[in-house]
Amino acid sequence: MDAVEVREECERLLETDHMDHEEIIWSLQQAANPDSIPFLRQAILLKPDLEYLDYDNYGSFYKKCLWALRAIGTPDAFAVIEECTHSVEDDLFEQAMYRMSRIGLKVRGSTGLAMWSPEHDVSP
Repeated sequence: MDAVEVREECERLLETDHMDHEEIIWSLQQAANPDSIPFLRQAILLKPDLEYLDYDNYGSFYKKCLWALRAIGTPDAFAVIEECTHSVEDDLFEQAMYRMSRIGLKVRGSTGLAMWSPEHDVSP
């Protein structure tokens, strides 16, 4: 996937008028392009608004986003995974903690972040 295709997929990932989010995440995982990091982060925040994913009560969507970030493998990607370990959303917290342990990274102590919640994001 070239840079233009990655950008198109990233933009489509944040649209809510389709049900292809998980397929898009998979394609971004395969591309492993660092430009997709902020879009994957926003997709994590978007999940509560994707009604068609209401069945996902065990964190599958979050897991796929974290897999894609792991595939990218940059410090910025790992920072998003670590940020998710501060979530008050149980499924996201558990998936992020597991992913951090699989990567072999320790979650830092208090990072000065408030308890992060997808529903209450205040970052740009």
